Amino acid sequence: MRHVPWVLAALSALVLWTAPADAEPPSAALRLYVAGEYAAAADIAQQESHSSESLAFAARAALAACVVSGDGEAMLQQAERNARDALALSPDSVDARLQLAVVYGMRGRRASLAEAFARNYAPRGRRLIDEALALAPDSAEAEAVLGAWHLEIIRRSGRAGAIAYGARIGEGIAAFERARTLAPDNAAIALQYALALAELDAVQHSGRIGLLLNAIKELSPHDALEAYSQSVASRLAATMAERGPRAVALLARAAMR
Repeated sequence: MRHVPWVLAALSALVLWTAPADAEPPSAALRLYVAGEYAAAADIAQQESHSSESLAFAARAALAACVVSGDGEAMLQQAERNARDALALSPDSVDARLQLAVVYGMRGRRASLAEAFARNYAPRGRRLIDEALALAPDSAEAEAVLGAWHLEIIRRSGRAGAIAYGARIGEGIAAFERARTLAPDNAAIALQYALALAELDAVQHSGRIGLLLNAIKELSPHDALEAYSQSVASRLAATMAERGPRAVALLARAAMR
């Protein structure tokens, strides 16, 4: 399916939005990130190895490069290393926790259910998300990651995941709604929400998916990734209108093979 690359980028944009307000990456790295040059931004930011903020930003940029540029495992390893180094320098870093949680989420999606269970990706990610929310209760980003955590576990393992990990559809939706309330102009949060619902049950949630996609089209993007998210939303909205919610679900599922 030729649409897979751009949908994959959107689905994995989990916390790859604009740099958080408290981050202080090198200005050159930030300019590259805003322009969509994620690998280069990661390389520059990780040179500031004494700075937790720069290393967390490097992890964020490496994750974006992993997804958008298809750099795969090497960038994922770099993101994990940068996030861990950032946490070592600043144990209270919210951003580093969220980047590491996304690393676990991406690894979990790439692994078999048995491997994901054995490596404890879900509980390790949840612990980091909970810690991030304890440190920053009003973080839209953390709420969105929490929402994605719940819906992804239910999507992949259903009742077994609910029992094993305490994942709940209602809690996932509530977390995404809190994220939307905290950051109503964030295109990528809205897109991640729409795609998570599409993967879970596009027919049941078609009304909410449609509202989210239409809302995204009205927003003004802040950087290259948000602009990319907006273009994806427009394509998905067109697919919904022309072929229905099941076609949107197929695109989402194909992207995560």
